[in-house]
Amino acid sequence: MYLAVTETIRGRAETGRFVDAARMERFVGSFADRYVRAYDGWRAGTGCPLSWRAAFEATRRWRPVILQHLLLGMNAHINLDLGVTASALGDGGALEAVRVDFDAMNDVLAELVDGCQQALNEVSPWLDLADHIGGGGDETMIRFSLIVARRQAWSTATRLAAMSERRRDAEIAAVDRATAGVAHVVEHPGFGASSLLLLVRARERAAPGDVMALLAAVRPTGP
Repeated sequence: MYLAVTETIRGRAETGRFVDAARMERFVGSFADRYVRAYDGWRAGTGCPLSWRAAFEATRRWRPVILQHLLLGMNAHINLDLGVTASALGDGGALEAVRVDFDAMNDVLAELVDGCQQALNEVSPWLDLADHIGGGGDETMIRFSLIVARRQAWSTATRLAAMSERRRDAEIAAVDRATAGVAHVVEHPGFGASSLLLLVRARERAAPGDVMALLAAVRPTGP
């Protein structure tokens, strides 16, 4: 999923879909690098952000359903990485000047939801049943999460952009702790929801590699 987002943003930068394509190219590299460094640090045991650690550690447990894994990754990807990376987009100038590109970048995330829905339907046959019983929907959950997360990311970016390096590091650590708290709720949503998700998990038989391939192939619904 992270790969699908990164490739889509890079492609749109190359075709002039952003006000400042060169700046967005730099953003794509920096954005992806935060994930790569987090993953490498976790694998090597040298440390990584708490929110990414929560997502990575969940892969060692059988119980989380595919949707939970997806939301855990999106949580760290957007609530932490997006705000931190976007805070440097102003290149020393006013961050508000890049708001249009920031919103266009977030549109990419929203446009990928439909493709994610289709991928989830292929590998999680009882997820739709859980949606009906629970009175909600995985697509609705993802869309709502994106709306909240993109607002949070911009708020984080504006705060960080105005801070000294020392204060910035402390604030990033605080945002990471809060984001890790969200991850805990995603993986442990309460007895009722967890029991329902256990039924969903029992029907999920796709190999992780197959799920990853489906998500990596997701493309936005927009032009």
